[in-house]
Amino acid sequence: MATRPIDLSPRALRDLQKLPTEAAQKIFSDMEDLRRASLPGPPKARELRGRDLYRLRTGDYRSILEVRQEKVVILRIVGRKDLERILRSL
Repeated sequence: MATRPIDLSPRALRDLQKLPTEAAQKIFSDMEDLRRASLPGPPKARELRGRDLYRLRTGDYRSILEVRQEKVVILRIVGRKDLERILRSL
């Protein structure tokens, strides 16, 4: 089975470090699933309308992803309440 590399942007790394340990572990688990397969289908991951970005839902947190060739780059990890505000700044 092919795997795809996943990179964390510096901002996503800072976001991840601020999260509670349990939430961070769940996000790492979802990243591992993403690395081993293509993007999971709805409702776990969904393409954002009008953008070349995806969001991956993990509990109360959303990871904003960009697929670049054969690599996935995680741009931000935010709380679900902050998603719209963060998307406006990207």
